[in-house]
Amino acid sequence: MAKAPATSRRTHEPQLWPVVDRHLDALNAIADGLALVHSILGKDADPRIALHILAGEYPETRDLVSPVRLLAETLVESASNAPVDASRNAERSAAIESINAALKQAHFRATRRNRKDALGDAGQLIQEMGLERHNLQCILATDPDDKHVIVTDRIPSPLAHAWLIEYLFQRMEAFVEADENLSLERNASAWFFECWSQGVEDGDPAYTDFPRRIREQEWSLVSRDTLSLEEPVISSFTIDQEPVDVPPQEQRLATAYSQSTVGIFEIVAVDGPTVTVRDADSGRTHRYYEHSEEADPYPGLLIVGRMIPVEDDLWLRSPGAMILRSRSDDFRNTLSASLTALCETLPTPIALEGLISTTVYSAKVPVPLLPAPTVTDARGALLEARETLENLGFFDEIGLPQTPQAMLDQLESPLQEVGLGVDQPVAEWLLALFDQAALDAERPANHPRKRKRQKQSKQQPKRRRK
Repeated sequence: MAKAPATSRRTHEPQLWPVVDRHLDALNAIADGLALVHSILGKDADPRIALHILAGEYPETRDLVSPVRLLAETLVESASNAPVDASRNAERSAAIESINAALKQAHFRATRRNRKDALGDAGQLIQEMGLERHNLQCILATDPDDKHVIVTDRIPSPLAHAWLIEYLFQRMEAFVEADENLSLERNASAWFFECWSQGVEDGDPAYTDFPRRIREQEWSLVSRDTLSLEEPVISSFTIDQEPVDVPPQEQRLATAYSQSTVGIFEIVAVDGPTVTVRDADSGRTHRYYEHSEEADPYPGLLIVGRMIPVEDDLWLRSPGAMILRSRSDDFRNTLSASLTALCETLPTPIALEGLISTTVYSAKVPVPLLPAPTVTDARGALLEARETLENLGFFDEIGLPQTPQAMLDQLESPLQEVGLGVDQPVAEWLLALFDQAALDAERPANHPRKRKRQKQSKQQPKRRRK
């Protein structure tokens, strides 16, 4: 948990709200509940996903989500000076009692270290609730006397949406991790993206890594039709879900993402944080809210990436989209023509990533990356893939033998038994796995980096198709 930030000069000052009395009781209960969640999940607690989000994917911890979230909502309501319904007092007491009952049943008592970690998790929940409910940036911190405070800062609604993107993606990642079939497809999709995403900039790697990670998530979770669902993962997060699963603002953001467009856009006008761009392909114009104070947009610059409609006729520039300076008068047309050519053989987000790799970073793509750390891992992945694709109906009546070596011995072409419908990322991933599994020896330890996924071992509740 961070120390309270120093107050800076601005048109409106952030407010510091002490967490005391019944509000401190609520915060302590949140921390206890999240510490219990972490204790139950153990190694399944993925540090890349906020604990309150991950908890909703497991039947063992799902009942803790509602009381923990309710207590966070009451804290944020009080910190924002919003009118508080008198019934909230009874709800707060019931939520604390529910958490205490779960602690007692589990015979669990948080240690000092558990509580410190859980307060960090509580900070993520409070931040999400502030953005979600009140367009408020809320930071759980401590003052110079080590007393808990919440620092609040009112922000525009489009900026709140931009900051909620991270939480929406964490929800989708948790949804995928809890399903073995989707998790396997996620590995294939991420590997396919990495083959086309190469190159770095000098200086801070975050300037390259963060937007690249967002673009990969947008490709794997927003654009690609999964074999398991026959639709993108984000389709399970649109507005027909209940707020207990996905909060309303993030539901609307998911809907906006499903209506987003990927391409090349030229900035034609700037009015404060509102920027007007022209789609290089269709010629249509869009107004978008620039979420980054460091962007410094001006007419003539190009935006390469995704634009997301969020409010009326106002859009967002994806955090993964890049702003480029035009190198010549015909640079935009050259980029647009290159993208069109790449899209003839690649999905648009992958074609765009290849264009960024070659144009921005002067890299050569695709790169033949190994799909698994070792030959043994490749063979294990093949067995998993066989079971998944068989369950999904992508093998014919002959099927495949039970061991990777037998698969290699039998098949002249590793995809000859795969039925119609397997998409390009999965097909190329399978081919790469077969090639790696056929090697006589394991690769050295310094193999190309692979996106790690945690295997879930817990039984998951059946999900309703959206």
